Amino acid sequence: MAARFIEPALIMKKHFCSFVLTLVVICCATPTLAAFECADMGEWLGAPCRRLAQTYRDGDNELFLSGYAWHLPMTYTKEKRRQLNEYAAGFGMGRVVEDPDGDTHSVFLTAFLDSHKCVQWNLGYTWSTYWGERDSLQVGLGYAAVIVQRPDVFDGVPFPAALPLLSFRYKDATLVTTFIPTVGGGVNNGSVLYVFGRYTLK
Repeated sequence: MAARFIEPALIMKKHFCSFVLTLVVICCATPTLAAFECADMGEWLGAPCRRLAQTYRDGDNELFLSGYAWHLPMTYTKEKRRQLNEYAAGFGMGRVVEDPDGDTHSVFLTAFLDSHKCVQWNLGYTWSTYWGERDSLQVGLGYAAVIVQRPDVFDGVPFPAALPLLSFRYKDATLVTTFIPTVGGGVNNGSVLYVFGRYTLK
């Protein structure tokens, strides 16, 4: 049983330098992009561009910790589920802004082990709205717009994705789950519940 946890950790360790280098490049580039106020992107693209730039510029640092991937039994055969990796070990960093009404906007870069123990990279934006008192347990709904890169999809070419988010937030800690649907039908494909954690560093 211990080997199931140790092996993912060793794989992620090999990719840690790549993750740090990518994060440094993004951190250096984003202030430059924000400096021109997205003025050259027009009205339609300018608003989301300004939102991304403002979130990065004014947000608090946020730590992402991955996670667990549950492959739904009604979609996968027992044999296939035994072959797949459920311990989606990984980590990431982001920037998060909280509105006066408690809604959050965040930009992030994460890396974790996918179902085949290959590293999946994710660069994206999330928005969530919450119900309940801010100093108690809150339930939230939202979405993530992500650029994903994984070696078994489109020959490793990054592709866009949009996913729903269900969150449980207590003060600076948030547990998040999303559902990755089956695309194209068939068995042993998609239908995964993915769980990860977020912690705001203030």
